[in-house]
Amino acid sequence: MFRTFFLAASVLVATAVLPVRAYAQTPVEIPAPSETVYEIWFADGSTILGYIAGVTEELVIFITVGGGRLEIAPLQIKRLRPARGKVVHDKFWTEDPGSTRLFFTSTGRSLSRGEAYIGSYVVILPFAAYGITDRVTIAAGAPVLFGEFEPFYIAPKVQVISFPTVQVSLGTIAFFYDAEVVGLVYQVGTFGDMDKALSAGLGFFYSGDEVTNDAAFMVGGEFRISRRIKLITENYHLPEAVDGVFSGGIRIMFARFNAEVGAIGATGDGLGCCLPLLNISYAFGR
Repeated sequence: MFRTFFLAASVLVATAVLPVRAYAQTPVEIPAPSETVYEIWFADGSTILGYIAGVTEELVIFITVGGGRLEIAPLQIKRLRPARGKVVHDKFWTEDPGSTRLFFTSTGRSLSRGEAYIGSYVVILPFAAYGITDRVTIAAGAPVLFGEFEPFYIAPKVQVISFPTVQVSLGTIAFFYDAEVVGLVYQVGTFGDMDKALSAGLGFFYSGDEVTNDAAFMVGGEFRISRRIKLITENYHLPEAVDGVFSGGIRIMFARFNAEVGAIGATGDGLGCCLPLLNISYAFGR
């Protein structure tokens, strides 16, 4: 009697569970074949980068970036999305996750909605940024010195022009310390693509409600020389004591992680070259 009841119960449970499992394994929507490179995640946890070469009810045919052919049942595909980057000599170059800034200053580019990154300048200056919309980005940070988080800064930025090779943004960086507010209002433009571009900016310092008449200028550049390495330079002409600030180095790029190694120096009032730079950042929501 007990054995009969157990078998009947097992059949009922299997009948109830199997449709749920079948529903859970409904295949994702597969785009039509094209030259778009996709990131593809499979049910077994593996991933590939490749093109969709053919789609049937039984099989999806992928051609990997390296030229291999892969035939997979649709139920084995967990997720896919267009990859951010491009193919160069049968290698996939991931898009630079830190393209919205040079070493310190902002470029004319903006984070997309929901994208974010955290990082640290020269180890002791943590920062974070978040894309509120595709055009509005807000950043913030503070030094970590003896447990104190002052002065801290907030840096909102609004992108006003966005074309594939021209991006222009307006923004401010405001430092708060002991009820005082000082900062910079600026405009910056970036001209070029993700791999090679020139950025130039114009800004004015302010303290409280007073804005100075002396302008600060910035010119910087980026030039990608390999899959993982991009050359970076960022230079300023500043009013008064510090006449100029110059910097140069490299950015080491991965899909989400960046590391920047370089040197910075200044001219004016006995300042000179050079101090080391070491910045790191990690991107989310890409």
